[in-house]
Amino acid sequence: MAVGKEMILDKLPDDVRAKVVWRRDYWLTDEAVSTYIRSAGLFGNEMHSPIMCVGHGIPALVCRFHEQTSKGFMWRDIGLGDWLFDLDNEADVSRIVPAALALAQDPAAAKTKTRKARDFVRQRQRETMAVLRHELSAKKM
Repeated sequence: MAVGKEMILDKLPDDVRAKVVWRRDYWLTDEAVSTYIRSAGLFGNEMHSPIMCVGHGIPALVCRFHEQTSKGFMWRDIGLGDWLFDLDNEADVSRIVPAALALAQDPAAAKTKTRKARDFVRQRQRETMAVLRHELSAKKM
């Protein structure tokens, strides 16, 4: 939480910072989801919130940094690679504002893209569970 404050909130202009809420502590899942589903989208540095957002059809931009190792790479796997930003890479950092503006200026397109990613994940989950059902049924015999 402190890193997010230092790297993002503290760098915002005063007029923008006045409109941003920063929490010192993590919130419970139901509180987070009830906020996300009322939002246009999410911009975050951790994967839990973006996953919850996409699961509910809410667009989510994800920033990562070296210390997170492979966290966030799943965004590429589900078709949201252009919403994944490496904060250690200047070229990626320069893409953040245009991506956030595009999400805000065309929410319908952002939601369509989000639904496509969510549908991909749901399909993969169905396929995976079918394999698991098949394997478990075979072991009963």
